[in-house]
Amino acid sequence: MKPVLCGNIKGLHDPYRNPTTQEGFAKKWKQNPAMVTSFADGSKISFEQAIIANATGMHVAKRGMHGPTVEMGKHIKDCLEEYPLEDLLKGDGIVDYIVGASPGPGVFVLGTVDNPIQKHYLNLYKVGEGPLYCFYNPYHLCHFEVPITVARAVLFHDAAIAPEKPMVDVVTTAKRDLKKGETLDGIGHYMTYGLCENMSTSLEQQLLPLGLAVDCVLTRDILKDQVLTYEDVIVPEGRLSDKLRKEQNKHFFNL
Repeated sequence: MKPVLCGNIKGLHDPYRNPTTQEGFAKKWKQNPAMVTSFADGSKISFEQAIIANATGMHVAKRGMHGPTVEMGKHIKDCLEEYPLEDLLKGDGIVDYIVGASPGPGVFVLGTVDNPIQKHYLNLYKVGEGPLYCFYNPYHLCHFEVPITVARAVLFHDAAIAPEKPMVDVVTTAKRDLKKGETLDGIGHYMTYGLCENMSTSLEQQLLPLGLAVDCVLTRDILKDQVLTYEDVIVPEGRLSDKLRKEQNKHFFNL
């Protein structure tokens, strides 16, 4: 079986949320307002899907992914038509997300199979007739999964993922109109949100990674929803993060 889409199920997606709009939710659940803002504005899911793409060799079908919104509670196995089949069947597959589907907050994988015997048994066991087969996990339990992953790495030298090279980047996008001279704030704040973009495009267009945007100073006005480039900012001097990014680009792309 070939995976053609690795997806994430979201209950809310609004790129213009900020710590003020999310303050009540954060207080109710004893969470950091900026952190939960990154959940709502799409930055977190962009990083998550970039990690999956880099681990699997997948890409995004377009900047920001398809990210369809469906009727709240519609089961993910009934949402397959939300993704263009031609995008799924070409190349090494895509990463994406969906808003409103159940079971959430879960993850899902769409796959295809050519073997007629496998098709027969997948149908027999109620997975469906194809050409797309849907598999899903109805929960994510970070407080269990993260410590287990760390323990695997430290105790057993077992990498949960081992990317061959970066496939997808998360690029900085204006949450509002921005003015020359402003200093960019951090992830999950008031000024920017993240979108997934294929690494080849990000490098070609010199797009500014969201993880490097904080404390950059704007050299020009930026319109709301515009993706920022390195030419749009002055990057602070002497940051380790920028040094590591340059090393990464040289190692994988000889840049």
